[in-house]
Formats: sequence, structure tokens, C-alpha cells
Amino acid sequence: MLSTLLSEDILEKIFFISQRLTNYDGVDDIWEYIAKTALTITRADAVVIRDFNLVSGHLTIVKSYGLSKSYINEPPIRLEEGVIGYVVSESKPYIHSDILQSIEWSTSGLASKEGIRSVVCVPLKGKESSTGAITVMRKKVEPFSEQEIFLLKIFGLQASEAIKIVKLVNSLQQQAMYDDLTQVYNKNALNSVLEKTLSLSKRYSKEMSIIFIDIDNFKMFNDTHGHLLGDKLLCDFAQILKKNCRKSDSVGRFGGEEFVILVPHTNKKKAAAFANKIRRSIEKSTFIGRGNSENSITFSAGISCFPEDGDAIFELLQQADRAMYQSKITGKNKVTSWIDELDIFQVDGRGIIA
Repeated sequence: MLSTLLSEDILEKIFFISQRLTNYDGVDDIWEYIAKTALTITRADAVVIRDFNLVSGHLTIVKSYGLSKSYINEPPIRLEEGVIGYVVSESKPYIHSDILQSIEWSTSGLASKEGIRSVVCVPLKGKESSTGAITVMRKKVEPFSEQEIFLLKIFGLQASEAIKIVKLVNSLQQQAMYDDLTQVYNKNALNSVLEKTLSLSKRYSKEMSIIFIDIDNFKMFNDTHGHLLGDKLLCDFAQILKKNCRKSDSVGRFGGEEFVILVPHTNKKKAAAFANKIRRSIEKSTFIGRGNSENSITFSAGISCFPEDGDAIFELLQQADRAMYQSKITGKNKVTSWIDELDIFQVDGRGIIA
């Protein structure tokens, strides 16, 4: 039987599929290829791919074809729950020629609502365990052939390894770009984004503002509540910054308790108003301290703008940093805009304008 399954045609298909799997470097792209290939090699009417989410502990649908939105939007399933959970947890395939006659699928809407009859589900099986499953389906009672099932099993093994590699590469790329603690851009990635945005701003004669932020009295918080809660404060603070930003804005951790927000296509006045909006949001927020206490914090910020404050990133960061320092020495919890030509600061936020 194995010699029949391993015909020249099948070997050629396996080789071709293996090669194609190495051409993708994005997780979404590779899921799509896996789904479409599973449909093709089994002549199925529908396909669902589920991936195990380490954070939620559930098997979530990452790609599907041929099924209704209502089915796709059903809640994710737990590991070991139902047929799919069994396939993943036990790393064993499931095959049924007519799920209407199956006790395991009796509570599923696949047969009653989606019209599915024949099903094959194989694990995305790695060397140690399975991380998901591919389920192919037909809308009539037409059992999948041994050759189709064999191909799908082999494909499941190949796809699992390909996904593992892509996820690893993406994870390494993310680590290279994002701050481990706060999950915003790290300093190197931030500088790269700043340079690219400045280049575009010059090319299209657009304004660009930089907001330099320093958390007020952060050392005191750390000394009082400990470094772990200090780290949590930094994480929560960064998330509030991101939540208040537009998709076009970029947030980065410059170092310690210092953060930078890049605001493209925005002049200094609008950037100051935006920074004050974030400042008020931080003021209203509470941060967990020792003994589950709720604590308030503030920040001081400085703003510089291209082209009026300089045409180099180092220069713009320096001016924004100096403006931020002026916020510190004039009472904290303020936003200060740097005016280079007059060598003075414009302080906004608690009512001080100089």
C-alpha cells in the first residue's frame, strides 16, 4: 500500500509543496497557503485551520474557506475539547465519512447549519507536540481517499515545521525592534523610524513633531514600591501612550523612564495639544503599588518640530529633551514647546506660558 501511496506523482506533489512552504516569511501568508493547499490536495469544499494560542490556552481559527461567518466567529475551543481538541492533544488524525452519523459531532453546527458530511482532521504535528489542526470537509457523503489522507498527513507535518520557523523568525525580529519590558519600539528601532519619517517629511515638505516624555518622580515610586511594580508602571504607562496615539504615530522607550512619541504631519501647536491630552489621561489613571495601593503619576514633556527646530534627528531630540527639562524645573506635569530662534520655552499644561 505504501508503494502505491508513494507514487511518482505523489512524491512530486510533496516536493513541490515543501519548496513552496519555504517561500513565505509572514504568518498570515503561510496560513493562507496552508489552507488553499489543503483544499487543493484533498478536493475539499471547506477548510479550517486552528492554532493553539499560548496566551489564552485555546485553539483559535486562523484561516478558513467555505464556511459561514457565524461558524467562524464561534468561541475558540479548549485543548482536549471535542474532536479538534482531541486531534491536537493526542496528535492523532480523525476521519469520518458522514458526521451526521457521528456522536462526536452531534452538538456541532457543521452538519446541521453548514451542510458538512465528510471530514478529515489532521494535527499540525511538530517533533514534540501538535500546535494546531487542519480540518478539510466535503458537503456530501464522499469519503476522502487513502491518498488524499496520506498527503494531508504529510502536509500537516511540513506545515507545522514551516509555521514554527516563521514564528521564530518573527519573534526574533520583534525582539530586535521592541523593548522587552514595555513592548513599544526600543531606542534603535525608534531612531530608525524617526530617520525614515524625517526623510519623508523633507521629501514632501510636511511638518513632523517629536514629544519627549519623562515620568515624574519615577525613582521615588521605585524606591517606595520596588522594581517589579516599577516595571509594571512602565508597562502600563506605555500602553496608555499607545492607546492615545493614532496608527500613524510611533511610540518608543528612549531609556529608563523616558519615552518618545513621533507625530508625523503635525505642527508644534497641535502636538502640544495632543501631548496635553495624553498628560490628562495619565493624570486620571491609577497605577498599582505595594499593598495593592492605587497611585497617581504625572509626566513632563518637551516638544520640537521639523522644520522650525532643526532638520536632523539628533538636533530635534536634543531640543525636545531640553524643553522637557524646562518642564521639570518649572514644576513638572507640564508640556513645553521649544522655540529655537528666540531661545525661550513655551510652557503649557498647568497654566504657565513664557
